[in-house]
Amino acid sequence: MKRLLVLVLALCVFFVKSEAQTMADTLDVLHYSIFIHEINTADQTINASADITFVTKADNLTQIPFHLQDLAVDSVIVEGQPYLFNQQEKLMHILFSSPLAANDTIMASIFYHGQPFHENWGGYHFSGDYSFNLGVGFESIPHNLGKTWFPCVDDFTDRATYDVYTTLSDDLTATGGGLLTSVTDHGNGKKTWHWTITHEIPTYLVSVATGDYILYKDSYIGIADTIPIEIYTRPADTGKVSGSFVNLHAIMDIFESHFGAYPFGKIGYTGTAIGAMEHAGNIAYPHFAINGGTSYESLYTHELSHMWFGDMVTCSTAEDMWINEGWATFCELFYLEDLYSRESFIATMRAMHKEMLLKGHVTDGGYWALNNVPQEVTYGTTSYDKGGTVVNALRGYLGDSLFFETVKAYLAHFAYQSVSSEQMRDFITDFTGIEMNGFFDAWVFTPGTPHFSIDSTTIVAVGDDFQVDIFLQQKYKGADFLAQDVVVQVGFMDENFHFVTDTVHFSGATGHSVKYVDFNPVAVMIDPFETACDATTDSYRIFTEPQEYAYPDAYFKLYLDACTDSSLLRVTHHWAAPDSLKTLIEGLRLSPYRYWQTEGLTGEDFQARGRFYFSQGGYLDGDLITSDNDSVVMLYRENAADEWHMVPQELIGTWMIGYIFVENLQMGEYTLAVWDKTIVSASGMTDKSDRVLVFPNPSHGDVHFKFPDSGRYEVVLTDESGRNIGSFFSSDNEATWKPKYPVQGMFVASVYRNGKLVTTKKILLQ
Repeated sequence: MKRLLVLVLALCVFFVKSEAQTMADTLDVLHYSIFIHEINTADQTINASADITFVTKADNLTQIPFHLQDLAVDSVIVEGQPYLFNQQEKLMHILFSSPLAANDTIMASIFYHGQPFHENWGGYHFSGDYSFNLGVGFESIPHNLGKTWFPCVDDFTDRATYDVYTTLSDDLTATGGGLLTSVTDHGNGKKTWHWTITHEIPTYLVSVATGDYILYKDSYIGIADTIPIEIYTRPADTGKVSGSFVNLHAIMDIFESHFGAYPFGKIGYTGTAIGAMEHAGNIAYPHFAINGGTSYESLYTHELSHMWFGDMVTCSTAEDMWINEGWATFCELFYLEDLYSRESFIATMRAMHKEMLLKGHVTDGGYWALNNVPQEVTYGTTSYDKGGTVVNALRGYLGDSLFFETVKAYLAHFAYQSVSSEQMRDFITDFTGIEMNGFFDAWVFTPGTPHFSIDSTTIVAVGDDFQVDIFLQQKYKGADFLAQDVVVQVGFMDENFHFVTDTVHFSGATGHSVKYVDFNPVAVMIDPFETACDATTDSYRIFTEPQEYAYPDAYFKLYLDACTDSSLLRVTHHWAAPDSLKTLIEGLRLSPYRYWQTEGLTGEDFQARGRFYFSQGGYLDGDLITSDNDSVVMLYRENAADEWHMVPQELIGTWMIGYIFVENLQMGEYTLAVWDKTIVSASGMTDKSDRVLVFPNPSHGDVHFKFPDSGRYEVVLTDESGRNIGSFFSSDNEATWKPKYPVQGMFVASVYRNGKLVTTKKILLQ
C-alpha cells in the first residue's frame, strides 16, 4: 500500500508538471480583461466573463487550454463566432476546427458562472457583504489560485497585463491592483469599477475585493515618482489607519534606498476577513491588523517588500518559493535595523534563526534544500525562516555595500520576470566577480545549515604587530556535507571590549587563516556580530556588577555572584555535535545535537554559576536522553586540546527535563552527556559531588541542602579564612542550616557522607 501511494503521488506530480509544460509550450497570454457582471454574496456566486488575448507558441494546435476551477463555462466566443469547448476538473479547452499556426494572436471571450472555490486560506472568499480573492492556497497543489475566479494560465511564469471590471450596487466599492481607471454609474443603482494593471504579472497576483469600503488616501514622494497610497477599510476601521500605518513612509524610504524605485503605480492595501496576500498594488490585509497601533507593522512590511521580491521578480517554481518568501522574511526583519536599531534587528533575527534550527526540520517534515522544497510545505519554515536567514548570510558573505548594490542590480535585471535559484546564483557571480557556487551549494542547494567554529588560535608578536593564527572547523547540521569557499567574519577584541573585524576564508572540515592586528587581542571570536546565520545562536554582554542574566535563545542563564571589574561574556549555543571524547568511556554518551561555548574577558574577581537547560522533549535532547536509565550530566573542556570531564554541578528537575547548575563557570565548552545506568552503576558514575543541591544561593538566612540518597551526612561550614562557623549532621535526604547569628559574605560548606568528603559548595550570605 505504501509503495502504491508513493507511485500515485509520483504520477500526480508528473501529470501536474506535464500539464504545466504543455500549457507553457502552447500559448503566451498577453492580456486579460476580466468582467465580473454580478456578485451574489447571499448565494456566494459570481457571473463573469474574460476576454483573453494570447499568442500561440506552436503549429497545428487544435485545442487551447486554460485553468478554471469549480466554475462552469457557459460559452466561448472567438472573433465574434461561438466555439466548442470542453471542461474537466481544473481545465477547460477551446476547440478549434482548423489547426492554428505558431505566433497567431487570438482573442477569446469566455463566459462562466458559479460558486468560486476557496480553501481555508486561499481562493475566492465571501464574508458577509464582502468578497475578495487570495491568490495562492497553502493546501492546494499547485498553489496558484487565479483560476478560482477567471480562466487563465495559472503559474508563476506566464505574465500578462490586466483590466478588471467589477459591477456592484452603487453603495459598494470594488478595489483592485494597478490604478483605478474609471467608475461608471449606469443609472440603475449599479456602478462598474475599472482597475488597470499595466505591469506584466502572474495571475496569482491579480486581485479584486468588494464591499462597503472607505478609502484612506495619501501619497509617497519616491525616488522616481510620487506614488499614491490607497488603503481601503471597513467604515469601523477608518480612524485606525493612520496609527497602524504611521511608519509606512519611513519603511518605503528604507526599501527604495536599498532595493530601488517602487515597481508599481500604487501602494495599496485592502482590509479583508483573512490575509495577508501580496497582490500587486493591492495587498489583502486582515481587518484585525488595522487596530490603530503598530503591533502588526512587520506584517504589512513583509507584504510591502513583496512588491520587489515576489511581484516584480517572481520564483519560477513553487519549489523555489524562498525567492519570494525568504527575501520578504528578511525584509520584515531588516527594516527594524534602520527604523529602530541594529540591536532590535539582531535580536529578532536571532530568535527566528533559533526557532528554525530547533524545529524547522520537524514542522516541515525533514531538512530541505531551499530550491527543492516539496509543494506540501511550500509555505513552511524552510521557505520563510530559513530563506530569510540565508538572505542575511548572503548579506554577511558579500558585505553590506556590495550586497545592496547587487540586490538593486538583480531586481533591475530580472524586473517583471520569473527566476530560479540557479539564475540568481549566476547573476550574482557575474555582477560581483565572486564565484558563488560554494555559497549556493552550502546554503541553497543542500538541506540543513553549515556550522563554523574556531578550534584554536595562537598569537605571537611580530614587530609592532601581532600575528594571529586561526584554526577553523566546519560541521553541518542536517546533511552529510561540507561547504566550500566559506567566508565568515572574525572579531579581535582588545581589553576595552573593542572589536576589529576581518574575514577568514576556508573550505572543508578545517581551515587555517593568518591575520595581523596592531594590538594583542584578549579574545578572538568567530562571527561576533551574528552575520553568518550558521548553526549557532549567541550573544555577548558586558557586566559591571553581580546580577542574573538569561542569554536570549541560548538555553543558558548566568548567575553572576561577584564582579567589580567590567567583564564581557559571550555564550554560544552550537547546534552541532560536540567533538567526541578522545578516549571512549563505556556507558557515557555525549549529545549528538548541541553544545555551549563561553568566551570573553572576565575580571579577577569574576565569580559566576551557569544554568543549562535540557529537555527530552521540546525538539532538543530526545536523541540523547532515551529513558530513565539515562542520567544527565554536564561535561566541560577548556579547549579542543582538553578532554571532556565532569565539573561540580547540580541537577534540578527530572530525568526528562530540568536544569543543570554548574559551579564556578569557566571559559571553554560545555556539553550535555548521559551515563547509561544499565551499564554504569550509580556509584561508578559519580561520587555524588555534583548531586548535592544547595539553595537558595545567595541566601539572606536559612540555607537548604538536598542530598542524592540516604546516608549519614555531616556539613561543616567555614568562612573564607577557614574559621569554623557551624556544622550539623543529617540522616535524611534534606536538611536546613540556620545561622546562630547574622553573618554575611562567602562561606564554604564541606559535605561528608559516612565520613568521606563528597563535595564543597560555596554559599553567599547577604
